[in-house]
Amino acid sequence: MSPFALLPRKDGARAVLAAIFLLTLSWPSGAAAEGALAVGVPADVAKSGFDYGFTNNRSSADDAKTTALELCRKPGPSKSKVAMPLCAVVGNYSNQCVAVAMDPVAGTPGVGWAIAADKHSAEAQALAKCEATAGPGRRAACKVDSSGCDGSAQ
Repeated sequence: MSPFALLPRKDGARAVLAAIFLLTLSWPSGAAAEGALAVGVPADVAKSGFDYGFTNNRSSADDAKTTALELCRKPGPSKSKVAMPLCAVVGNYSNQCVAVAMDPVAGTPGVGWAIAADKHSAEAQALAKCEATAGPGRRAACKVDSSGCDGSAQ
């Protein structure tokens, strides 16, 4: 039985209600889920540092890219003046998670980032990339610096 079978038999009203019902099913939810990650990676991370910025739950992919770049390039006391102008978007995502890992000691090369289906996977991948660039004596020093999820991802 159609969900409209119980409506009054006036075909005009029935058609209008059916159209409204179908529109509500296809209407965008308003809860946009767009994210982006930007990184600034100089040739010598150990010497010059590393910068990044990411954003989640933006209204569009362009908005996510713009915001991630702004965050990456935003001056601050711990920001690398060499890395900031090198910031570029390295990934866009929707309903995924992002993580950035690094060796927290200044003058070390360990850094990694990842975008994955869930937070645990993103963090594990970012740590693995950090460990790969940290060198044998600093692998254990890598830590997740920041992570977050977009949309419905967890």
